[in-house]
Amino acid sequence: MVKHTLEVDSVLYSFGERKLLSDVYLNCGTGEIVGLLGRNGCGKTTLLKIIFGTKHTDNKHISIDGKVYTKPYLHAGLLAYLPQQGFLPKNIPLSEILNLYLPQQDKRNIVKQNIRIKQHLTKRADELSKGELRYFELLLLLQLDVKFLLLDEPFSGVEPLYVEQIEELLQSHLPTKGFLITDHDYRAVLRVSQRLILITDGACRPITHTDELIDWGYMPASTATES
Repeated sequence: MVKHTLEVDSVLYSFGERKLLSDVYLNCGTGEIVGLLGRNGCGKTTLLKIIFGTKHTDNKHISIDGKVYTKPYLHAGLLAYLPQQGFLPKNIPLSEILNLYLPQQDKRNIVKQNIRIKQHLTKRADELSKGELRYFELLLLLQLDVKFLLLDEPFSGVEPLYVEQIEELLQSHLPTKGFLITDHDYRAVLRVSQRLILITDGACRPITHTDELIDWGYMPASTATES
């Protein structure tokens, strides 16, 4: 199977007088989940939007398989993005949403036949629990013919059962896709990721052991003793 690579380099982003991102380099390949960790306001969401191409910054270098893209989202087959606040219309049934987002019948059938979704197809998005909705959103995006998914808070506010189901869903698509994930539920990120990157002081710092997250002040020292 062909391996694809997303590379992000030289990202600079300032918010007013504050330099939010100043020393950013990261990469992700298909077949891996890279977890992005960091405190509130460190620039995780901003970075995902810059990679996707919907947030402007004067300095960035985004390449996929060696080709540079200014706005990757405008090019088919590259990236999909799951925003924090969701992206689905709230007032129409899931079955109609499927018709809007997935023109291919075989892709729609995969979603319709999913054991956790098929019972909800007549419901509107605003009638689902947070976990049900997040699972459905992710399942939709996974049917797109893209190489990488950028997931902003896929576990936040989600019931524990659906956190587990979302983790399993990501793992099942690893053969064909790569994932960048950020979430305040760092335990879920630690479980699901093959590599970790901590954003601190504007920089992306590779993490090779969870003790480093304590050393950088991201996790409390008591975490080391938790089972």
